[in-house]
Amino acid sequence: MLKSKSFWYLLMAGALGGWAISIAGLVKPIKDENLKKIWKGIFCTWAFGHPLELGLALGIGRSRGLSTLRTLVKTLLFGFTWWLPLKLGVIKK
Repeated sequence: MLKSKSFWYLLMAGALGGWAISIAGLVKPIKDENLKKIWKGIFCTWAFGHPLELGLALGIGRSRGLSTLRTLVKTLLFGFTWWLPLKLGVIKK
């Protein structure tokens, strides 16, 4: 499963979904308290988690010959679902 491109691309789509939920909650605040708690969890994970991964991702991107900008953008969008398969050699760029 970890060697499957499809698996990682599915997870990357989920990461984009997390961003969509995060942005939607900022644009149209959620009224239901239970949904708001879920949204806060997703938002905090995406908004704080992805930038924290940059330390690892930049080294992996450099070792694969990728530009800093490309590594930065992809890590902020996809998080570990992009840099881990890159490190494992499942995806090339």
